[in-house]
Amino acid sequence: MCNVELASRLVFIDTSAYETKNFQFGVHALGRLEELVDDKKIHLLISDVTIKEITGHLKQYSDDAARAMKKIQKEAMFLRNTEDLPCFNIFTKVNSDEVFQIVNAKFEALLEYPSVEIVEIKNVNPEVVFERYFNETPPFNNAGKKSEFPDAFVLEALNNLSHERHLPVYIVSGDGDMEAYANEHENLLYLNRVDEFIDLVVRNTAELEEPISFADYVFDQLKASLLNQAKEYLLGSEFYSDDADGLDDEIVEVIIDNIEVRSKSLLEVSKVDAEYEVDFEVTVTAEYIISAYERSPWDPEDKVYMFILYNQLIKQYVENYSANVIVGYPDGLKVNAEIIELSFESNFDLNTEKGEVVSFKEFDINGG
Repeated sequence: MCNVELASRLVFIDTSAYETKNFQFGVHALGRLEELVDDKKIHLLISDVTIKEITGHLKQYSDDAARAMKKIQKEAMFLRNTEDLPCFNIFTKVNSDEVFQIVNAKFEALLEYPSVEIVEIKNVNPEVVFERYFNETPPFNNAGKKSEFPDAFVLEALNNLSHERHLPVYIVSGDGDMEAYANEHENLLYLNRVDEFIDLVVRNTAELEEPISFADYVFDQLKASLLNQAKEYLLGSEFYSDDADGLDDEIVEVIIDNIEVRSKSLLEVSKVDAEYEVDFEVTVTAEYIISAYERSPWDPEDKVYMFILYNQLIKQYVENYSANVIVGYPDGLKVNAEIIELSFESNFDLNTEKGEVVSFKEFDINGG
């Protein structure tokens, strides 16, 4: 959470920051960003290079999503017998071009706002960029990082614009090389996430100072209830892990050992409700039953396993999951405070590499 004064309304958002938000233009944090653009509370800068990058990502993700759906439809063909279930809708044909047209239209709608400015890189002096490359200075922190040339030109263009207008520019990116470049320039202010910038804008709008304090008080008042709701939500959700990637492998039980609010960012506030982006730190214990083909007897004549043995694996993870939270207080009364909405934004993946093994057991043929 950022509690400093807003230094500028000029902001550049890198492709990586949009990607972190799953390119969900028009909803959640990017929806709030669009509202701030529409209200002219911020001036959004986007480079011609970034537009091409985002368009390329949208096309690739559309192709990947359509291909994934086709695979799911094939593997879940048996569900065609369940017309009355909501999952039957997965058999609707998905065309990658149609997916791309829909998501790209939302992106192009953002570009149409008067408070969005396209920054061109054609006026950047190439000698400045190449000097940075050969001197291995940000964003070329390591030798041979030719892939950073597009970002280098974009950053120089933003730096030039900042100096021309005598105003600092926020650089929102998840790219460490962009951060290193921004840290070299006092006029470029680095932020890691879109939510952090939105938080700055909202909190530094004078007319919202009292509603913000009220909303934060209500949030703290409801924190225990929020943690309970988040825990119940997670327990009712499906978790995914590469530790269970075999056809017969499965996660048989998930326990939420602990859950805490790691951080919160205020996205929108009024006299009756407030919307937050909340990061939860969750300690998860998962029990797996995993097929042990290496121990299972193989019949070379029939070329089949005579039977499959299994292992039990229990691992503990510490994961971070983000959610949108709306708290309401009808009539502006704290006694009426309630959690109106809690919606997590991502799949619940368990990081295989960071998980700690609690126990491991090899089952015999009787499962003991």
